[in-house]
Amino acid sequence: MRIISVFALAALFAACQSQSDNGTVFGAYATADCIAFDDEDMESMPMASAKAAPMMRNSMAAGGQLEDAVEQDVTQRKLIKNGSMTLVVDNLEQTRNDIVGLIEKHGGYVSNEQYSNWEHTSSYNLTVRIPCDNFDGFVAEVEAGKGKIESKSVYINDVTAEYIDLETRLNTKRSYLERYKQLLKSAKSVQEIVSIEDKIRMLEEEIDSTVGRLKYLTNQVEYSTLHLQIRHDDANFDPHHPDHGQGFWQRFSQALSSGLRGLVDFAFFLVRIWPAWIIILLVFEAIRRAKRKNED
Repeated sequence: MRIISVFALAALFAACQSQSDNGTVFGAYATADCIAFDDEDMESMPMASAKAAPMMRNSMAAGGQLEDAVEQDVTQRKLIKNGSMTLVVDNLEQTRNDIVGLIEKHGGYVSNEQYSNWEHTSSYNLTVRIPCDNFDGFVAEVEAGKGKIESKSVYINDVTAEYIDLETRLNTKRSYLERYKQLLKSAKSVQEIVSIEDKIRMLEEEIDSTVGRLKYLTNQVEYSTLHLQIRHDDANFDPHHPDHGQGFWQRFSQALSSGLRGLVDFAFFLVRIWPAWIIILLVFEAIRRAKRKNED
């Protein structure tokens, strides 16, 4: 009975081996999944069959490693995360200093800062660069601080495809550059040297441009950008109050100036239509002469 089972297992392995020789990858996985070897069968099967089982297990392990590699590539996507936020506060300077402290705490920096002061409002506009891993934590701390969040938006741009394409093009161009440099060493005529050097120059320029783009994308991925406005509004502002806004004489002066500008614009308009004035004068003169003839 043991001899029959050994021959049966040997026949099954031979059939599966022929499927593997024909290039059918699925056959190997099906064999590994469908046939189970116990210790007793492993001792009694021929040497070739005993060696085949570890090979099939190695094949399954290689497939698992391939899946893990694909999954790792997916998790290493290149994502650019940016956002904007408007924060309305009571104490502008204190809030600005607190937020700068938060930026330094999270390893970021302020790349641009603008201050504006109008009659009823003053504000700081900050362009903040924060490491991508600390971006969400920084935004959460700003939201938890003093002030009212008037607006907030976060947007993500996936540049994985562009990044991979640039890296592939860069490797290809570098490979061609090496080939052209080897050809330059064996060039014999001046025409060949000039032609190859021109190709090398073009490739080096394209490589520099591609490297620059990759560096830019890497910086954008590693550091997120947040456009943050910190604003203070004057709660007591009244546009009709003489201490805020324009009083009577200021409005009177502006109305006078506006009327004078309107008069000047009207005069220029009359000058611009001078051909119409000539036509009107000619028509008027013709009518006057016609009346004089009728009177005679």
